[in-house]
Amino acid sequence: MAEIKSAIELAMEKTRDLVVSSKDREALAIKELEDRVRAVLRRYIEEMIDADDASKELGRINADEKTKKSVITDILVEEFEVHKNNERLLALFSSAGIELPQSLRNDLEKLYKAFQEEMNSREVTSQKRIRDRLTNLGISGSAIELNLDAWGEWHAEIERASDVFKKNMEMVKEKVKASNRNP
Repeated sequence: MAEIKSAIELAMEKTRDLVVSSKDREALAIKELEDRVRAVLRRYIEEMIDADDASKELGRINADEKTKKSVITDILVEEFEVHKNNERLLALFSSAGIELPQSLRNDLEKLYKAFQEEMNSREVTSQKRIRDRLTNLGISGSAIELNLDAWGEWHAEIERASDVFKKNMEMVKEKVKASNRNP
């Protein structure tokens, strides 16, 4: 009778003579490095660990220092968002031994503050527009408190404001990446 082979046995037979090229090994090593850095970053962002613990964990990752710093920079920069304060991320740069020029830190802070001011302005405008609509429906009074998150138009305002600032954030991100590659 013929022998029945499992899918794993068939796959093992077909791949027995395959060899991983040095380019593929390098790509796998970088992918593993990225995954480990992302894991540390997630725990840090979720406040499961502090900057010192994150620094220690990043320091224990065995990789070429230049490559490791480049990967850390790229992954941290991915997390920059215009609608959140990026101070914790900036602190992690320092903890990882990556010094960013003060001008880039200032650019991020200015962009964040400008976005916050824009959002405050849009919030006031949206609240007025919604209150006017409610008043036209006969709903008014001092006891009415608006929950902007429940209004779809507020979410649209957030998206429009984010789109306006997104291009500037992308430019700052590129500057941060460039500063790490050309110290």
